[in-house]
Amino acid sequence: MARPRRRLLTAVSLASACALTATACAGGSGSGSGAAGDGKGTVEFWSMPYWIGQDDKVKSLVDEFNASQDDVKVNLTQLEWKDGRDKIKQAVAAGKGPDVWLMNNGLELDYLTAGSLAPLDDLGYTKADTDRFLDLAKVDEYDGKLYGAPLYFDVGVMLYRTDVLRKYGHTAPPTTWEELKSTAADITEKSAADGRKVSGWQFKGMDDHVNAINSTWESFLCQAGGSLTSADGTRSTQNSAAGRTAMEYMKSFYTEKISPVGTSALNGFVDGTVAMFPFFQSVIANVEAGGAKTAGKWAVAPMPTGPKSGCSMVGGHSLVASAGSEDLLAAGTFMKWLASPERSARYMDFHAIFPYKPDAVDPAVRATYKKKVQGDPRWKPILEQLGRNTPDLVLQDRHGWATRWEAQKASVVAGVNGSVPVEKALASLDDQVGKALSTEK
Repeated sequence: MARPRRRLLTAVSLASACALTATACAGGSGSGSGAAGDGKGTVEFWSMPYWIGQDDKVKSLVDEFNASQDDVKVNLTQLEWKDGRDKIKQAVAAGKGPDVWLMNNGLELDYLTAGSLAPLDDLGYTKADTDRFLDLAKVDEYDGKLYGAPLYFDVGVMLYRTDVLRKYGHTAPPTTWEELKSTAADITEKSAADGRKVSGWQFKGMDDHVNAINSTWESFLCQAGGSLTSADGTRSTQNSAAGRTAMEYMKSFYTEKISPVGTSALNGFVDGTVAMFPFFQSVIANVEAGGAKTAGKWAVAPMPTGPKSGCSMVGGHSLVASAGSEDLLAAGTFMKWLASPERSARYMDFHAIFPYKPDAVDPAVRATYKKKVQGDPRWKPILEQLGRNTPDLVLQDRHGWATRWEAQKASVVAGVNGSVPVEKALASLDDQVGKALSTEK
């Protein structure tokens, strides 16, 4: 399953921790106390197991790197998803953090404003290197510089049960909000009459995986033409006409009894009791794990288009390096290997999206990429969805993120399930996030 971003430390931000710990963080724009070095040495790498479905894969990759050359040795500390980000944040604030670590695409603003991260050009990356990245790599930009090397991207897509849709007379997935609602309602109604009720649709996050409401909500807000913040990141802008349109649409699935609150989108989909749901494409690994329950019975489609667009939330992970590393070039050597086109083509095995322009990589890698895409029909809708998305939403999301992440889980769920009026839910969101944004000035 695509791992959700966890809540940041609330007791103390990285920025304030840096202020209290003189050696913890470098000052401004990555101009830390680190040295370029001679490119030889030991690199401490802390990571969560990002290879979906195979937690031992990160260790095997590090072992492969260590066996490939003599100049740089990498020590891996593998953390758990439940608290790994907090452990990294605490260690960096205490001046005892790793040289290289895993971070969500978009990066966390606390690290950027504290100057804790080294820009890629300090790590040995050239313009030719960074020009090969997809344009979405701009999610890792800050003040005109790239601070993260993307391993892969995720985008929100729609998964649907071909067997269920076919049973109830639907030969193709819905392509618009209107079609989505009518198709879902038809399946829910007809299946109930058959005596085995199937929920036509479930919003991921309105179930046992409540963290996922963030990516779900932001996708539908985007499709309605909304934004998370003003262009300068100083105001929360979810309580808008677009926000009300998105939340009222989502709410209608529950008030009209199309979707039941609390039903697990993923488990129901695997069991055939949920016909369609949205999430990052990397959830494919979990669906495939359903074995005979899902084999040959499902497919992927781009998100249904809303009033303004068919965009969706962008996710995935990047590598970052400490601005205070003793050997920035050694850290960069490892990052360029682990986040290389060669390795990223292998991450496609768990349906991670290749973060490079295919025509800009070596012919052998390009051939591997094309073979994977052409050999799996699910890549076509994933790449179509990729083409609809921009960095904008992710760049907005880094502002007030810790507060928004928690506030959306409460307010969006409450507004969609009818516990509070939609306008009140959105006003609460803007109020809470707005207070957080005011502290970033």
